[in-house]
Amino acid sequence: MARTRDAEQAGEARRAQILAAAMTLFAEKGYRGTSLAAVAEAAGITRSGVLHHFSSKEALLSAVLAERDVQAFDAVEVDRAYEGPAALRALDIVDKLAASNAGNREFTRLSHLALFGSADAPEVAQDWSNERLRTYRDNLARVLEESVAAQEVRADIDADAIALLIVGAVTGLTEMWLRDESFDMVAAVRTLTGVLRRDLAPDRG
Repeated sequence: MARTRDAEQAGEARRAQILAAAMTLFAEKGYRGTSLAAVAEAAGITRSGVLHHFSSKEALLSAVLAERDVQAFDAVEVDRAYEGPAALRALDIVDKLAASNAGNREFTRLSHLALFGSADAPEVAQDWSNERLRTYRDNLARVLEESVAAQEVRADIDADAIALLIVGAVTGLTEMWLRDESFDMVAAVRTLTGVLRRDLAPDRG
């Protein structure tokens, strides 16, 4: 049993090593500019060693994108218990995600691999991007609707429209920052969420 556990732990460590190397290379050189041989060299193993854990380059990219989401949400403690209106907590998470993205340009570039019709993005990345944006928008709308039901925000808001505004604005602001690092994406996102906090506040009069 001990040997089995040791082997499993070694396999998990090797898989994490491959993912880390692939994440960096995909972000720096793009999908088509990164070969499995290059990932293997960066991870310190053979190409066949990479294929032992991931059946193809597309499968590796899928795993990298999933790991990118896990790390992003861990960074902002998305599952942390909180007090107060859920809608305001959601806006706090939007701010923290922007700050986390700004702290790792390569990491953020990877998540935008499939946006804006990138010729470098394979279908698996495009599918991931579309699903990620849809889920992000739907989750925000649901939180806003729950906050309306709890009378935590104004009752006359359009939850779907506000969720779309947030996702569209943050996506566009991030793309602008990726094109021009001097652009202050974090300040722009915080300005947007600040306006929304004021506008969403219920009328207590």
